[in-house]
Amino acid sequence: PQQVTAKHIYELAVEEDVDALNAFDQFSKTLGEALANAVAMTSPEAIFLFGGLASAADLIIPKTKKYMEAAMIPIFQNKVQLLRSGLPENDAAILGAASLVWNQLKKS
Repeated sequence: PQQVTAKHIYELAVEEDVDALNAFDQFSKTLGEALANAVAMTSPEAIFLFGGLASAADLIIPKTKKYMEAAMIPIFQNKVQLLRSGLPENDAAILGAASLVWNQLKKS
């Protein structure tokens, strides 16, 4: 097709299309390695996936977690949760901004 969307690739992957599954695997590998680097710098307890990523969590999270753990330095392995955000997509930006304000007010 002339216009391929992420939703289209997801639907094909659910139907076990080999090319779509390979696309998800490559994406998960890249994301997992990037998250392993972020963990080394920030040491979080959890990482939340949001938006389009969260919509395909069933395909993304297990493989991303596998690649993240493989790329992570041993001190962090099996200590960081990779979760789907439960925030409504339309509210996330305002909730994030409000939390920054709330934290500033608490400090004052």
